[in-house]
Amino acid sequence: MNRPLEEFKRIPAEQLRRFGTDCMIAAGMPFDHAEQLATLLTSSSLRGVHSHGIRAISGYSHVVRDRKVNPIPEFEILKETENSIYLGGDGGLGYAPMMQVTEMAIVKAKERGIAAGGTCHIGHYGSAGHYVRRAMEEGCVAFSVQGRYPQWYSDNKGKQVAYYGNPPICFGLPSEEEPPLILDAATCIMADYQRGPEYDALQELIPAAFFKSIGYAGVATVLGGAFTGLNNQRAAEMMEKWPAARHGGMIVVMKLDLFTPAEEVRTGVDDLVREVREEMIPVRGYDEATMPGTVEQRLELENTREGVPIDLKALERLEETGAEFGVEVPWLTTAGD
Repeated sequence: MNRPLEEFKRIPAEQLRRFGTDCMIAAGMPFDHAEQLATLLTSSSLRGVHSHGIRAISGYSHVVRDRKVNPIPEFEILKETENSIYLGGDGGLGYAPMMQVTEMAIVKAKERGIAAGGTCHIGHYGSAGHYVRRAMEEGCVAFSVQGRYPQWYSDNKGKQVAYYGNPPICFGLPSEEEPPLILDAATCIMADYQRGPEYDALQELIPAAFFKSIGYAGVATVLGGAFTGLNNQRAAEMMEKWPAARHGGMIVVMKLDLFTPAEEVRTGVDDLVREVREEMIPVRGYDEATMPGTVEQRLELENTREGVPIDLKALERLEETGAEFGVEVPWLTTAGD
């Protein structure tokens, strides 16, 4: 869960995109992958998804520079059918290969009604919403998840099962007039920062929520892991060579009119979103009732107009990264203009 920022500075989105692109190029990534990554991260920041936004450039630039992932991967089609595509990511960061299989799945879905794309041997692919939103732009419904193979990822012995895993997932359905319905989230009921005795006590108060959370995380882990080809010797070898390339990813894309006219689906989403906003009581502590996707759309419009809010500590890390990689920081050089 992304909390509202308390202390921040607004930076024009284009400056963030340019800075992110330059940092990743300096780290050793090809221009097209660097530009794509910076654009996607900036888009997350525009929507208020700070955890998966442009601040991640600091970590990614070091992961690429230190060769924990392959900076210049060569993707390979491992398997293809009329309505599926399976791509080997060659140890690279997950964004480029996942977007490539998304584009290919979209084409197949438009022809066949439904298609799936999967990729293996990749690093972090960020927010699952990147790929679902791309499919929605083409008038499709989509679901995406990233997972891994736990035995080659971390030692779970002695850890609380209540907090097992937190893979990213996203479901998305386009609308006509109202904001789209997009559940772009992670599977654990608790955010990563919600740990400690006060949160552990909730396990006895709402055990059903934790059992659901464990199940969601387990299913997502396997769908994006063993299901996408990480339970084999090749995956172990790739992780040995590229330590951060321990993930897989998948997306399912469906034409909006697969079962019924697309207009009926879009207006159905409109009716749902509108009914929640106008008829229902908000969650305690909040001023309005909304469905997932509404707040993100509102923030994207506001932040595009006024500038992207960046937490001051994250901004400092970005500036330090720029200095380390010899990259010009646009908001510093233009501050006096």
